[in-house]
Amino acid sequence: MRTWLVVFVLLSVLSSPFLTTEPTSMPSIQEPQMSESTVISVSPNSGWTTGGETITITGSGFTSLAYNNVTTDGQTHSWTVSTVDYVQGGYGDQAIAVTSNGDIHIVYYNYDTHQLKHAVHDGTSWSRSVIVSNSGSMDYRDVEMVVDSNDHLHVSHWVTGDYLHYRYFNGSDWSIPYTTSNVDSYGTGIAVNSQNQAHIVFSSPAYVCGGLHMAYDDGSGWNKIALDTSTDLIGCYPSIDIDDNDAVHVSYRDHRNSRFNYITNESGPWDKYQHSNTNSPGYYTQTKVKSDGDIFIIQKNANGLRYAEGYPGTLWSQGGITGDSGDDTSLYLDALDRPHVLHWKSSTDDLLYSTRSASGSWSSMTVDGTGGLDVGRSNALVVDGNHQLHAAYADYDNKNLRYATMPAGLIETSEVSIQFGQFGNVTATVIDDSTIQVTAPAAGNTYETVDLTLWGDNGAMLDLNVSYLYIAQDDIDMDGVLNLDDDCDTVAGTSTIDLLGCPDQDGDGYSDTGDAFPSDAGEWNDSDGDGVGDNGDAFPLDATETLDTDGDGVGNNADDFPLDPNEDTDSDGDGVGDNADVFPNDPNETMDSDNDGVGDNADMFPDNAFEYVDSDGDGAGDNADMFPFDANETMDSDGDGVGDNADAFPLDATETKDSDNDGIGDNSDSHPFINNFIDSDNDRVVDLMDEFPSDATQWLDADGDGYGDNTSGNNPDLFPTVSSQWSDIDGDGYGDNWGNASWNDERTASGIGQFVAGAVMSDYCPQISGNSTMMGYFGCPDSDGDGIANIFDLIELPEDSDGDGIPDEFDNCPNTPFGTLVDVFGCTFSLTGTNGDGVSSEEDGFFSGEMVQTVGIGAILLAIFSLLQTNAAAAILPDAFRWVQVFRNNNNLSREEENELTYLQSLVQTYYAEPETLREEVRKLKADLTARFMNNEIKKETREKMFVVMDELIAADASELQFIAQSDGYFGLSSTTSVDERFDILDEEVAMRDVTAGTPAAALRGEVNPEDNHEYIEYPQGSGIWFIRNSQDNDWTKWEQ
Repeated sequence: MRTWLVVFVLLSVLSSPFLTTEPTSMPSIQEPQMSESTVISVSPNSGWTTGGETITITGSGFTSLAYNNVTTDGQTHSWTVSTVDYVQGGYGDQAIAVTSNGDIHIVYYNYDTHQLKHAVHDGTSWSRSVIVSNSGSMDYRDVEMVVDSNDHLHVSHWVTGDYLHYRYFNGSDWSIPYTTSNVDSYGTGIAVNSQNQAHIVFSSPAYVCGGLHMAYDDGSGWNKIALDTSTDLIGCYPSIDIDDNDAVHVSYRDHRNSRFNYITNESGPWDKYQHSNTNSPGYYTQTKVKSDGDIFIIQKNANGLRYAEGYPGTLWSQGGITGDSGDDTSLYLDALDRPHVLHWKSSTDDLLYSTRSASGSWSSMTVDGTGGLDVGRSNALVVDGNHQLHAAYADYDNKNLRYATMPAGLIETSEVSIQFGQFGNVTATVIDDSTIQVTAPAAGNTYETVDLTLWGDNGAMLDLNVSYLYIAQDDIDMDGVLNLDDDCDTVAGTSTIDLLGCPDQDGDGYSDTGDAFPSDAGEWNDSDGDGVGDNGDAFPLDATETLDTDGDGVGNNADDFPLDPNEDTDSDGDGVGDNADVFPNDPNETMDSDNDGVGDNADMFPDNAFEYVDSDGDGAGDNADMFPFDANETMDSDGDGVGDNADAFPLDATETKDSDNDGIGDNSDSHPFINNFIDSDNDRVVDLMDEFPSDATQWLDADGDGYGDNTSGNNPDLFPTVSSQWSDIDGDGYGDNWGNASWNDERTASGIGQFVAGAVMSDYCPQISGNSTMMGYFGCPDSDGDGIANIFDLIELPEDSDGDGIPDEFDNCPNTPFGTLVDVFGCTFSLTGTNGDGVSSEEDGFFSGEMVQTVGIGAILLAIFSLLQTNAAAAILPDAFRWVQVFRNNNNLSREEENELTYLQSLVQTYYAEPETLREEVRKLKADLTARFMNNEIKKETREKMFVVMDELIAADASELQFIAQSDGYFGLSSTTSVDERFDILDEEVAMRDVTAGTPAAALRGEVNPEDNHEYIEYPQGSGIWFIRNSQDNDWTKWEQ
């Protein structure tokens, strides 16, 4: 019975109306931040472990953390209709919008008074104002309006004369930022993007419409573009919406082709889609973008009002809304993307409303219209943030502007998730900004305290800094001792020695009621009653003493020095025990560190037996201080009467100041107030800035090579910005120094310039002014201006048009066919002699005068050696005549083969230095030969022989191509040699060793130097003797460095 009584009392306390925890500062969170002064409380803050307790959390700022859950209310609602203004007549029009504060705005046109007006409902009543008064004969039709994120209004409408006006309302004033002409009255549409920039669609005037256009604000100005002018009657009844990515979506009618079209720039360019071409579609289109990015469009065709729904580039769903006529339509999507549609039923002159349920079924109802009155045309619809429908429309018969409203049938609750520690999360309802209600989940079988954490929208987390206590029914006080065994079953406790389960705040096992020291875990008894427990009392039976900290046997209360075992008395009361006090009866002194008889307190130099007074307080005793009454000085090292601290020259008795800080005392300084005045060479550049302080003609060296930049001075630098050059003997702009070590022997001997590692712009001919620039050989004469020095340049060969070996200037027959044997005059001749011996021989041809001749001494030499026709003779010919040849046409090539091989040789000679280009040209030639062979232009044998040579050329190494280019024999264009002739030639070469000893054969291949592109060879190998290939005759010439 006692246990249940305790339970009743405890539950009564727990269920008290409001238990507030200690106010806590809210921790900082990312979004949104709450005030640091916000107080969070929970009531009740405890309950049974079985859960189910309804808990109220109180604070502030909860709505900013909540996420909204929108559901349908399942109820049937009806429209409430009222009159806004008695204004309407004729074909007026209106638009409606709701701002974030709930104000309802209607912009409308009064056809009778020709006024454009603005009505606002502030939640209590309508107020009306005139935007344009008495416009005369001007009409304002197709009024469309949207509200932006700043609650500003954007309005577009047609004006008589086919004009479009865009009006802007900033909350207090109307303006017209944009107008344009050539606009049709068959509807306009307006929307704003994320930057609150207006976009307006309209058609050009025609029979019904004449092209779809859009005007838009890009932030810097207005632009006007054509969206669809693919035919003459297109763009009727346009409507527009803009998605979250600022992509534009427009639907409209193609009247010419009776189509319902849709166009968008969501992919970048404008893409047009045809949704329907049956039953005359596309009238009164309305376009809206759903929250998931899909597009929802309504339009009227001959069968009634229809919808289309989907995403650009995908398959759309289409269907009917109602079979009734759907003229003058309006469309708006609610928070669940359910469509709400207003449309005028022309057969009954009523305003109808249609909507689609979550299950996909459409239903319709009448908003207004009784007795056949003309009601519902020029309607407009909007759904506000509180899920309320607002409609504006015309009652033409009664000349009224009507307003209707109805709940959209949605319930929106604000929710968060509350985490009860390890027992999980439960959904909580945000009642208002300061109140949350949640039901506690079940816990374990024992008492537990859990922290409460709030989880909000987009994963925002907030530690509430409050806790909730779970209570087990068989351990009311939750101390872990069951009620039956607990000596204090209504009060939690941990005592285990004198009582069980009673409070024991110091945790020493003794209950607080049986503990002399309930808050001291180390004490529980006090024998002498001095307030100090026996465990900690050094004198447990002496009520006057409890401690002897220094252990000297004297209790702290009686001990003058309770922490010093060496002291217990202080006779003079100066804080120093008598045992250690040098002056035990003088309370002003205790120590004399330097034993000078003056106590340390009075001694200004307690560690210096020679000092005890410092009159000027500079730290130096009066005995040693040369200036005992000047705190700024103690020493005068040079004895000039000025202390070292103030003396700029403390070791020089003749100087004390250096006003210009140049290291020279003012007494010796001829310019004591001018620093760095020394100019050793008197060139008006002080030595500190003079790179040549002892040379009056030089003072600057920009490239740091040791030669002055003044060209008229001593040792001038002719290359002031090139550190490796300074001299140019021949004045050609190239320096005399060189960086190529291979020039050292030759250049050092000349005494001009010097070797400088890395030198640039080096003159290879320093004593001869020149203009060569190629292959690293600068400054040498280059007569033909090709950049290659004359000494390395090719010698131009005399022109020989028919290639018979006789230059044109000596050729009497300059057009003989290629390959024809000619005489010395360049005309055709026979090898058969006329010496009467009956034997044809080369000798007969020679002595008959039918031989090749040249000019001057060269002709005589060739005449003598033409009979021999040996390599020995050719070897001693002067270089100037090596181009001369005595033609021996004894090869076995056909004329066709010789022509093709000659062309192939010319390709190799042209491109041998560019191997890849040569290979490409050879491949092209192979293709050409195949084509000519297939066309019967060349013989099969010619093609096969050419392919053998060309395949070898394609596979040849780059280093072989130069040799091949210079070899007629490779191409079979020179005569062949018999075995006997080869032996004879070998004998001749051996006999000529004395003439050619030490010179490599022309057939030997060397290495091409990439720096100058010349070919070099060391011969004999390892001898250190180098030869360079003469580009004129392909022979080797000894290289003299």
